[in-house]
Amino acid sequence: MCAIKLDKKMKSSKILRNKYTALFVLAASMFVSCSKEKTFDFNGDSVNRVYFNIGSYTVKNYNGYAFSIKHTPIGSVGDDIKAAFPAGITQEAPENVKVSYAIDNSLIQAYNAEKGTSYVAIPAGILDVSTAELTIPKGRMNSTDSLKIAVPKEKMSQLTAAGYLVPLKITSVNGAKNTEVSTNANTVYVVISTKQTNLYDAPVAADVTGALNAVRTGWTATLDATLTSGSLPNMFDAGTNTSWYITPAKSVNLVVNMNGSITGITAVRFHTSSTNYYLTTANVSTSADGVTWVSQGTALFSIINAYQYIKFYAPVTARYIKLEVTGWRAGSARIQFTDFNIYR
Repeated sequence: MCAIKLDKKMKSSKILRNKYTALFVLAASMFVSCSKEKTFDFNGDSVNRVYFNIGSYTVKNYNGYAFSIKHTPIGSVGDDIKAAFPAGITQEAPENVKVSYAIDNSLIQAYNAEKGTSYVAIPAGILDVSTAELTIPKGRMNSTDSLKIAVPKEKMSQLTAAGYLVPLKITSVNGAKNTEVSTNANTVYVVISTKQTNLYDAPVAADVTGALNAVRTGWTATLDATLTSGSLPNMFDAGTNTSWYITPAKSVNLVVNMNGSITGITAVRFHTSSTNYYLTTANVSTSADGVTWVSQGTALFSIINAYQYIKFYAPVTARYIKLEVTGWRAGSARIQFTDFNIYR
């Protein structure tokens, strides 16, 4: 067989042909790839949507704000009920967009049914609303102004139901073509909860007024549970070295008889032996005769010390004080008291 030898020119020509062929194949593949990208379908919303932009504020997984009010013997106190939120739009506004809204109480029934609540509509004249409409300027994605709502402090006492719901809904948008109200972010819910109480939340020693009672002669107590250890009078002696406790921890009713009517009681102090056994909540009642009881409210306890406190907004007069223990430290093995006293 004869070998065919290629001269340098033929070799160079073949290499160039192979190089151009490779470049042609690469260009063709890029063209095909680009052509495929151009024909890719994207299913998005072709409409520019307007919505309430309130960030991460939610109530029961709805866009919303939650506030609380306490009605006490010395007046109504609680949260500063104010909120402000702008309107947003999913794409830059092609023209100035006007956003109108209204309180839509027809949404309350559906909300209650879904969430298992029993909120009612806020009475007319209680809620202050700042502006009639919002404006999203051309080229912007948020309104330059905000919808502002508030309940003045002097009107809080008029909110006597347990809870109120204020659904604020975007009703219409105007000023730009192909722009509509969002279907799933068009409503903000303002929830206002109220309660009657004579008790401060989580008071500590520095909050208490009056002097610690010096004499507990004749004080007795009853408990609707069998003691595991100790005796109830141990919480009326001097110091915190003696105690009573029940185990496991559970809800109990402790009634203290102070051996006579005492006026001007500003607070209660008790000691749980250790922060391992602190209480978290208890319903507090007082009585003159041990038969007819006056609810003072639900106590929420500070848990920073083994001494825990109940502070009254208005001082009470009583012979009997009842604690219905309803909450304690998670994992606590017992309910334990080493001391119980009052401030006057």
